Order: sequence, then structure tokens, then C-alpha cells
Amino acid sequence: MNKILFPLCVLLGCVSNAQGAEEMLQQQLQQIETLQRRAEKLAFDDGLDPNNYYLAKARTWLDLATSEYYDKDKSGIVSAAIGQAEPLIDALEKKQTGISKDTPLQITGSEAVRPDLLDRISTLKKHERFSCAQRPIAEAEVYLVWSGHEYFESGQSHAESYMRNVENLINDAQVAIDNCATGPVQHVTEKITLSSDALFAFSKATLNTSSLPRLDELALNIKEMSNALEQVILVGHTDRLRSDGHPERNQLLSEQRAESIKQYLIGKGIPAEKIHASGAGSSQPIVQCSTRLSKAKQIACLQPNRRVEITLRGTKAVDENKDYVK
Repeated sequence: MNKILFPLCVLLGCVSNAQGAEEMLQQQLQQIETLQRRAEKLAFDDGLDPNNYYLAKARTWLDLATSEYYDKDKSGIVSAAIGQAEPLIDALEKKQTGISKDTPLQITGSEAVRPDLLDRISTLKKHERFSCAQRPIAEAEVYLVWSGHEYFESGQSHAESYMRNVENLINDAQVAIDNCATGPVQHVTEKITLSSDALFAFSKATLNTSSLPRLDELALNIKEMSNALEQVILVGHTDRLRSDGHPERNQLLSEQRAESIKQYLIGKGIPAEKIHASGAGSSQPIVQCSTRLSKAKQIACLQPNRRVEITLRGTKAVDENKDYVK
């Protein structure tokens, strides 16, 4: 009898452990998505400059956490990255002052690499024109830790591309500081809403061929902003309907649609580092429609909710001899 029960107990214990691991993964994903929504709210609703050092750093920590989560990383770096992002977002929401700019050179699941790059970043952080290069400096710091994670997991050759990304971000920061406007600048924002029905088939995330001329026009407008462009923010939205009966997949669909547009714009020459794509699922509807309507009528009624919102952020020099309104 003992010989029968013992393997059974072991098996049940394995099932319990697997369930616990799955629950932990779901909790991590929920944490990441919640923090991403809070970061979006700071930039959109609260008007925080997306180039803000602390916001950029929090977002990059979340990018790291998201990437490693989907790679099924088991080193502990996902939780560690979430732990770095959350207090930054908390502090920004509370409008705290004197937030620390310190960034750990290594966290759980990584190891210290390239002290020469760390020295260059530290020098830029002390520069009198640091405010002109907040975002690339913040991203460079987190990517240096990310490089350490790749080195920890797979060695030097795998970490090389991440280190080159750090070098590129440092160079971008130096250029931003060198070209920093000495006079006042005005932040400008342009918002564009595209109907998902014109871009994608219902419940799909692959771009329709007929939508490409509109996206080509968008890419051209973005390029015309040139160096004034700071950020392209893409947010996908769906309606509450799902043809497969799984409404929780609306979040994933909205993210996939925003990512499809991001990749298309990158293919048209828009710098990838300037594009931020995310999804809001069906959480931000524009219209509400009765569930008593037929399915076809609900689909038609809910059409405005199926959309991709695009925000272009940039700056332009201000003529000090003219009045202007921010």
C-alpha cells in the first residue's frame, strides 16, 4: 500500500507545484500590465513628459520584465525588474520630489558588465544639460542591466547586441546634450485615431493591404517631424465582443494590433526606440451598445470602440519675441 501511495503523493505534489508556478506567472503578468497602464495614465491623463527620466526608466524596466516573461525566464529577473519599476511609478503618481536616480548595476538574474559604459552613463547624469537627454540615459541604464542578464544566461556573444544598444543610447544622449536648445521649447502633441475596421479583419491583427496607403501617409508625416519627434505612442483598443467566446483575449488582440502598426512604421524608417506600442483591450470604450441587439447590429454599433489611437509627441523652438500658449 505504501508503495502505491508514495508515487501518488509525489505526483500530486508535482501537480500542486506546477499550479503554483502557473499562478505566479499569471500574477507577474497582471503586475506588468497594471504598471504599464499606470505609466500610460501618467503620460496621457496626467500630462507627464514621456521623456521624463523616471517614467522612461520605469517603462524600460517593464519592457525587460515583459520580454523575459514571454521568454519563460526562470532566473528571477522578471520579479526584480517589476520591483524596480513599481516604486518609480508610485513616486511619480504621488508627485514626489528628490526621487533617487540610482540604478543597480546588477539585480537577481544578472551580473555586472561593461563598467566603462556605466562610467559614461554616470558622466551624462551629472551633465548640466542632463534634462535634454533624460530618456536615452534612463534606457541605457536599464539596458546595461539587461545586458548583464543576457551575459549571465548565455555568455558574451549573446549579450553583445544588448551592449551595442547601450552604446547607441549613450551616443543618442550625447547628441541630445550637444544639440540641446538653449532657449525655451514648446511641447507639441498630435493625436490621430484610426479605425481598426479599416486596418484589420474582425478579431485579426494582420494589416489589410488596403490600409497600407494610410499608414504610408502616417509614416511620411512622422518623418517630416525629423529631430523634433520625441515619441510615437500606439494604443490598440477593441470592442467587448469576441468571436471565439474568450473576452479576456481582447487585451492580447489590442496589443498585437498596436505591435503590427509599430513593426510597419519601423519598416518605413521610423526609429524603433521612438515607438511605444501597448493595448487597452476593451477597457476604454467610446460607445456603449445594448446586448439585446443582434450580434451583427452589436458589431456595427460598437465600431468606434475598435480603434488604434496614435499620439505624436515632439518639441519646437519658441520665438521669445512672440506670445504663445503651451
